Amino acid sequence: MTSPALVRAVSISRSLLRLSLFGGLLLSLAACAATTGIVHRFAGGGGAVASTSAAPPARGATLAEAEAALTRGDALGAANIYRQAAPTAAPALAADYRMRAAEAANAGRDPARADLILDQIPAAPLDAHQQARYRLLRAQTALARNDPTRALRLLPAGNPGGEAALAEQQLLTRGRALSRTGDAVGATQALVLREHYLSGNSAIAENRELIWSGLGGTTLDAAALGRAAAASAVTRGWVELAALARRSASLQDYDLWRKRYPGHPGEERLASLYLPTQAEVASPQPQANLPPLGTPTTNIPITTGAGFNAIATRGGRAALLLPQSGPIFALGESVRAGFAALSTLSGDGTARIYDTATGGVDALYQQAVADGAGYIIGPIRKEDAMLLAQSGRLPTPVLALNYLDAGRAPPPGFYQFGLAPEDEARAAAEDAFGRGLNRALAMTPNTDWGNRVLLAFEQRLTELGGRVVESGRYGGEPQNWSDPIRRLLRYAPIDDKKKAAEARARVGPGVDPQRRNDFDFVFIAGRASQARVLNPLFRYYHADRLPIYATSAVFEGDGDSDLSGIRFCDAPWVLDNGGAWATLHEEALRSRSFDSARLYALGNDAALLASRIAQNALQPGDSLPGATGLLKVDASGAVHRGLLCAQMTRGLPFVLSAPGLSP
Repeated sequence: MTSPALVRAVSISRSLLRLSLFGGLLLSLAACAATTGIVHRFAGGGGAVASTSAAPPARGATLAEAEAALTRGDALGAANIYRQAAPTAAPALAADYRMRAAEAANAGRDPARADLILDQIPAAPLDAHQQARYRLLRAQTALARNDPTRALRLLPAGNPGGEAALAEQQLLTRGRALSRTGDAVGATQALVLREHYLSGNSAIAENRELIWSGLGGTTLDAAALGRAAAASAVTRGWVELAALARRSASLQDYDLWRKRYPGHPGEERLASLYLPTQAEVASPQPQANLPPLGTPTTNIPITTGAGFNAIATRGGRAALLLPQSGPIFALGESVRAGFAALSTLSGDGTARIYDTATGGVDALYQQAVADGAGYIIGPIRKEDAMLLAQSGRLPTPVLALNYLDAGRAPPPGFYQFGLAPEDEARAAAEDAFGRGLNRALAMTPNTDWGNRVLLAFEQRLTELGGRVVESGRYGGEPQNWSDPIRRLLRYAPIDDKKKAAEARARVGPGVDPQRRNDFDFVFIAGRASQARVLNPLFRYYHADRLPIYATSAVFEGDGDSDLSGIRFCDAPWVLDNGGAWATLHEEALRSRSFDSARLYALGNDAALLASRIAQNALQPGDSLPGATGLLKVDASGAVHRGLLCAQMTRGLPFVLSAPGLSP
């Protein structure tokens, strides 16, 4: 069952994005009031209307009904009420009602109805502000009808100026239209301008998510980079950062970017680009009993080929080996803040921090031990964890925030914990198999990360008794991704409608004659910007009636129709935050991006595990509930996460009831 708090938070966020133009009515209605004697009062977004000439009660009741319909999500019902109120109103007010009706129709995803309503508005009574609002509505309906070129003709180029609420909606619509035409640089420019008209951290963060997801789903070739060179520094920085992410740039490349663009809003992305999710996958061990119904998906313990040898703590406070400067400072700071929020360690509860961006991890470990540290948390980069594990005997226990290579035996007292996407891939396999879905097609990026995720998914599904029938890879620019999907599905279109109907009749119900039918579900791997391309392509090539699973990277705090139907497994603090995790959910997202909030939760759970290490009470086989999942220690001292699974529906993740699994 979905957390009510999550539903409310995401629903409010999406409603503000779709309907924020209603706030822009204040100035225009005030202008109308000066000439018509009508004064509108808005309370909390409501539409209670008062008139100096005593508006008829029926009309006031009608408008209240429209606002009530919007509040309960019935946008089309509100559109009808506004439209019916227009004929008996004064001309200026009638135009306003019809625009409100068109706004509601657009919110209800009925652009044809919106256009018909707008056709009824005569141009004569409209002032300059109303004309701009009218053209915006026409542009929004054009975009909804997949005509971005017409939308751009209706919108002002550059900075529209004027009232903030109207200007930001004009720039939002322009950015979306430019993105539809493949102009990533122009779309970024529009959204960068839009930020000047926004107030509040959540609105600004949402705008930056739009910029980043847009850049992730469009072409960034030499021509695009050349155009970005002539743009503003903020726009240029966004485009260059996206280009670095596209080619998996080095830490040094990101550091140079940060120095070229100091204080750039994209700096918070550096943390997500270096998330500690690069764990190698070893062969899972069989487990006789799988999770009972109603519990989080629990992953099979994974070993690295050797048992875990604990070493006792010597007392003393914790030491954190984290980046506190350089290009991934935000990563380390989010982990540190999450750790501090839950730290209940001995002494005064404080921990000393050692900056891994300024020194070798082995030397920092030795310094921490010399300073009297009882246990070490970190490092967070995989390379640093490997170096520390190889440095020889470690006299003080370590909780590394990443994982060693597969087959690498950890030294005594070396625990491993991170946000491994392999946990999510295994959870997806378990959830699907538990629902009777045994045969999978998989589509993953042609990267090392994609290979590891696919390996984890395939191994777990095979162990349960299912199989990956075939897998495909995607890479390069998004416009090239349809080919591998078409090949994977063996899609062979039948263009003649009569022949297609005859073919369906021959093969019988439940069989598609235009694609393969030897699979039960699809597994994809990628971020939200990639899933927004992949998911519609699978639907287009006739895989629309089968479940599609993914890792948690597809969820960035909100969703849209392009992600609708995707199932994914994620942390309890993300999906079930209405009860025990409500406070942590609020704290994690305060002034942070969604990816940085994930690291805050990682730090929170690191403190939970560290408190057990401090008491010499963390052993293989232990499990304890954490923000990032049900934390379970395997035979090698590696901590893996049991997760909850959800499905994206209308932009909201709805938690799925746990399936009944059998080994």
